[in-house]
Amino acid sequence: MRKIFASLIAFFALSFTECVFALELPNQIGEWHKVSTNILPLITAYNGESHGRVVYMTYKRESPSGFLDVILTEGAGTGNLYIPEKVNDSEGMMKSDSGFEVVKVAGHDAIIESHSFMPLVLAVNVGYNITLNLESPSANREELMRVAEEILAWKNTSSDSFPAP
Repeated sequence: MRKIFASLIAFFALSFTECVFALELPNQIGEWHKVSTNILPLITAYNGESHGRVVYMTYKRESPSGFLDVILTEGAGTGNLYIPEKVNDSEGMMKSDSGFEVVKVAGHDAIIESHSFMPLVLAVNVGYNITLNLESPSANREELMRVAEEILAWKNTSSDSFPAP
């Protein structure tokens, strides 16, 4: 009887946690101000079961002028970010300045991808089935890492901007 009761509690606890999202994005991060948001739920068509969500948020700053796209994926339908222990840069068929670097952001495993023809990208493994992606043609490596740290620190506050006023 105890095993059945414990199984029921575990089932309801897991069901409830899928409805609550672990990370919300602020409207302002330092000099970056939100200009657009798009939230896409991942829902199974045949039974309406939720598998998480994808949040797209675009930020803008005035000086120096720039844009930052933040993509947050959460839920069983998004999976975990795979970060290899060691990354090898691939030259491919067309040689270009590109690279990957494994880093830590606020204690979380992350990977930075750079390519001469594309914006700089930082992907952070925030937790189980939660990935935070930052992409910007106008921010450098250190700034992307700082913004990611601020977002992760902001999740523990109740303010609508970071840092809190």
